Amino acid sequence: MIDRQARNKLAEEIRHFVECFTDNFQFEDAAWEIETKDRGVTEIYEAMWLTYDDLTRHKMDGAHALSNEQLTVVKRAIVFLKSDCEYKWPSWPIFYRVARPLLWVISFGVVTQRLDKHFHGNGDDDAWPFFKVEDYQTAWKSPRYLNGAHNTALQPTPGGVPPASVELGVRYQWSSCA
Repeated sequence: MIDRQARNKLAEEIRHFVECFTDNFQFEDAAWEIETKDRGVTEIYEAMWLTYDDLTRHKMDGAHALSNEQLTVVKRAIVFLKSDCEYKWPSWPIFYRVARPLLWVISFGVVTQRLDKHFHGNGDDDAWPFFKVEDYQTAWKSPRYLNGAHNTALQPTPGGVPPASVELGVRYQWSSCA
């Protein structure tokens, strides 16, 4: 089930947060108000929570700036939210979500790595939140965001040339939050 209004709202809130137009508390308040049954929205919202400190007010810059890897995933999530792709990843059982950190520590990640593969089904981790790289490539060919057409805050990469690998999920680089 795709909830276009909820997807658009979350995509916009993420973009504003990552572009430093809003801080983490403003992002949290706005995103928390989104009510939907679209699992893509809820899963991306939960994943975003891991990218910021929810105890102190801050913007996504300086010590709180996203790493390149995180930024790649966030951009891919925005492309997903603006696409019409269904969220196909299976749900992890609640017992596993709760016990996973402890299992990881006890087994040095061995048990969680095996269970993660089991619970992921046949999805491509490098394409998340898309299920398969092919789904991502299809959505990437005509993104509704990140195409530089109407967004002056997004600057083209040097020379305006996209990177060779679509899997990078980075066609444009976000400006710094100066």
